Amino acid sequence: MTFKAQIKITLFLFFFLTSNNLAFTQNTQSYFFENEFEVSLTLVNRWSMNFGVGSRSLLEERFDGERIFGYQHEHLELNHFTNYQTNESLLLSLGLRYRFKEIFNPIETNEIRIIEQIKFVPINSSLFHRLRLEQRFRKNTIHRLRYDISYLFPLDQNFSLTLGTEALYAISSQLKPEAEQRFSIDLEISALKDLELELGFEYRIENYSQDLEHEFFILTGMSLNLN
Repeated sequence: MTFKAQIKITLFLFFFLTSNNLAFTQNTQSYFFENEFEVSLTLVNRWSMNFGVGSRSLLEERFDGERIFGYQHEHLELNHFTNYQTNESLLLSLGLRYRFKEIFNPIETNEIRIIEQIKFVPINSSLFHRLRLEQRFRKNTIHRLRYDISYLFPLDQNFSLTLGTEALYAISSQLKPEAEQRFSIDLEISALKDLELELGFEYRIENYSQDLEHEFFILTGMSLNLN
């Protein structure tokens, strides 16, 4: 199978899944814009750090084909990861995230999140795996398991396309378990030295085992690498 054929088939599956689920108009459909800026710092002896700031805005929410909510800012977040490269294929990370939500909506609760992460990229492969455990401390403490698998398509020297899907499962002592599936497509631009730009789209099938919701994200990002 040729490279172009692989892209066409993957795009077809991605948009087929999206359009097929749009048929469930009785479920909530939410549209978001999310952006992030990240700084990567390489340390010594295989150690590195990432610092980031991000935000999310709700553009519109619809139910049964009717608009029920308009624009509102969801949160502002600060992120930090400490990473250790054990070998060429395996990266271990410990992260901390703080989300400011109360300043935008008084009925919401700010969130502290601890993240344990393993990223595995086989040698000479464009396929990579990411496993995450998260502890989300807010009104109800939630423990979440995430597994992401993605494939990188280099388009040329400065452009690449990443297609991926991620499965999530969350449990809490006070809430019912929730399952979620995500599909994403990202265009990465690395034409500038040590600076990478990203434009992506993501479709989330939220809580599909109980109260199905559809969420659509426009994603933008900028990453600066400090060696």
